[in-house]
Amino acid sequence: MSCIYCNHYILYKLKNGYYKCAKCKRKFSPKKIERKAKILHSFLLGLTPFEIVDKFSFSYVTVVKEIAHIRKVMANICENEFLNKNKIIEFNEYLYIPKTNKKNINSIYKAKNFLTIDYGEKVYNIMLSNLKIYESLSPEDIKKMLRQSHIIKIKNNITIPLFWEYFEEFIVKFKGIKEENFFYYLKEAEFRFNKFKIEVKDII
Repeated sequence: MSCIYCNHYILYKLKNGYYKCAKCKRKFSPKKIERKAKILHSFLLGLTPFEIVDKFSFSYVTVVKEIAHIRKVMANICENEFLNKNKIIEFNEYLYIPKTNKKNINSIYKAKNFLTIDYGEKVYNIMLSNLKIYESLSPEDIKKMLRQSHIIKIKNNITIPLFWEYFEEFIVKFKGIKEENFFYYLKEAEFRFNKFKIEVKDII
């Protein structure tokens, strides 16, 4: 076993079961690391919280809390990747309305609006204004306004439409996403679409 933080091979076992690295001096619990690794690996494979709980007999609250943390780390990784390689090629605005609501004309007020940027066959998403602020307008007026103000700079781009198609298939698996959490699900889709990597040491 080596240090989870710096991979140094000299570790000291402490009385409480933790290990301390001789090089970076940081402490960690092998049991906690093992649990995090199992949840992360299962989550990346697409297992649901209930399936992870059933497989490892972990606490449901622990699994849900860990997955929420993983999504936040994924969002940070997406942010850092974009900032390090921010040569923007093309971008386009997307209005997401769940399929179950698309036949309801008033569902447009609940739509999620975000901007998708292509920066070299990778995508980066920015949340835009919530359409709830336009509830005083009729759905027809909103559609007219969106057509007039639509942000677009696409020529022959295929990456952005591919992401939108991927996102629609990805998000349909989740039910009842809270509005304040939608950003993290969007970033998870972005992370997976871009094929970014995440390790246990990233979520400690």
